[in-house]
Amino acid sequence: MDKNKWHGLILLLVLLALIIPSHVIGIDRVVTIDEPWWVISGSNYYYALTHQDFEITIYDYHPAVTTTWIVTAGMLSYFPKYRALEQGYFDVRKPKFEDFMRANGKEALDLVRNSRFIQTALLLALAVLGYFLLQKLIDRTTAFPAIGLAMTAPFFLGHSRLLNHEGMLAMFVLVSLLGMQTYLNKDRKLIYLLVSGAAFGLAQLTKSSSIVVVGVFGLMLVVGLFKNNGQTFSAKFWDAVKSFMIWFGTAALVYFILWPGMWVAPGKMLAEVYGNAFSYAFQGARIEVTEQLQPSSFSLVTKFDGIALYLRSWASSTTPVTWLGLIFAIMIFFSKDKERLPAPIRSTLVYLALLGGLFIAMFGIAQGRNSPHYILSSYVCFDVMAGIGWAFVWMQLQNRWTGLNRAYSSILFFVVLIGVQISFGLPYAPYYFTYKSPLANQAATLGYGEGLAEASDYLAQKPNATEIRAYVYNGMGTFSFFFPGKTLVFKRVYLIDEDFATITKDMRNSDYLVLYPIVREKQPETEKILGALQSVNPEKIILINGLEYIYIYKIADIPESVYSELNR
Repeated sequence: MDKNKWHGLILLLVLLALIIPSHVIGIDRVVTIDEPWWVISGSNYYYALTHQDFEITIYDYHPAVTTTWIVTAGMLSYFPKYRALEQGYFDVRKPKFEDFMRANGKEALDLVRNSRFIQTALLLALAVLGYFLLQKLIDRTTAFPAIGLAMTAPFFLGHSRLLNHEGMLAMFVLVSLLGMQTYLNKDRKLIYLLVSGAAFGLAQLTKSSSIVVVGVFGLMLVVGLFKNNGQTFSAKFWDAVKSFMIWFGTAALVYFILWPGMWVAPGKMLAEVYGNAFSYAFQGARIEVTEQLQPSSFSLVTKFDGIALYLRSWASSTTPVTWLGLIFAIMIFFSKDKERLPAPIRSTLVYLALLGGLFIAMFGIAQGRNSPHYILSSYVCFDVMAGIGWAFVWMQLQNRWTGLNRAYSSILFFVVLIGVQISFGLPYAPYYFTYKSPLANQAATLGYGEGLAEASDYLAQKPNATEIRAYVYNGMGTFSFFFPGKTLVFKRVYLIDEDFATITKDMRNSDYLVLYPIVREKQPETEKILGALQSVNPEKIILINGLEYIYIYKIADIPESVYSELNR
């Protein structure tokens, strides 16, 4: 192996050494509110595959096929006999799946852990692929900080460690963009176009919102029509058409092969996915709620409130390392040092910014829920841009001070830089997604289930913990996966519907009440129960980063007056 290849291998190993620990340490210390849905959906998917019930391998508009494949792999590694027990399919809204697992000597948390490790391996593979594509596009020194900063940014790190779609979606989208950029503007080898198309197909299998990639690719092809490369316009046009057909055909093939539902009912699958996606975006709910797709009732939010909300969320959960890197990236467009700047660097920055901006615009304008993790792809695009910006500044410093050109000085600088990026997130571990930038008043994400495992640990230390009955707000999976006793789930809908008869009944049938006051601002209906208990001192208050997250009450300490007030 020649010196250049050794240098490349060392860089890759150092990059992985920086990335991997943050992605695996404490990976099973939190289960979020959404994850039980995907654990159960993935288990149902595994059962459907093994019983050839391919037509039900769908979860409306996501379609979440990659996520359910991850859980399927987790099942194969942990509980392969699950397919042979004739239990059928479990409702994602009920805890019966967890009861079934324990009845068979298995724990849902172990399935979550295995599935997360498998997902992490996939994300690392995508990071390596992105690194090689960026190395091909620009150079090795630039690819190192770009991928390193993106993979260790606290908000991305927090969500990519979870069993959800957003981390995989962001990396599939990034690889697809870099693959097509490499093919169109660096090296016209077919493999890059195929990689891009396959990544887009996987992105679509993950979440339909990745459709924005089509617009970016279309723009790239249009820009190519006006390049002066010696070809006639007609030749460039048909070349663009051919490139798009190969790219889209590859994506469609991957989509079809990896989704068994497409084998038996392609029309139903596509209608469910894209019908629900458009219904949710324009009407604020799934088709089963709106009853049918009615284009006449479509309405976009005319104000920029949604976009501003997402921009604030991004700013509040992004590190100063990324902010500075983005400023440095902008400086590239004004640099006159064309000899040391590879030709595709500016267009790569433009397309990354465009793709990140499109995700923000799409979710900001469309109706429905506004969760910051929906734009995780934007975070990744902007972090990659920041890495490119830092590489540019380092190049300028090397031009000014020749002593910085010594062997491995670049690696040392970028290792320190990525270390600083990691250090911003460490105080929030394992709840990296709650990271708050130094200038922000509040984190973009709070009350996503973090801390409830700590409540479980507290009660699990009590004598006869297996006999304890805990009534826990949003406790399905977030608490119950960790708790050896019996968990009764206090559902938010009980407060919305003011179903205090059910609430007081479940309280009387429990030993402990676990509430989640961190959400009281976003879920004002929780004040109905928190207000009734304001005169009762919790047995335990769990603090995270100085915030009161959880109140644990011993039911025996709650006076009868509280029940009377709730039922009044």
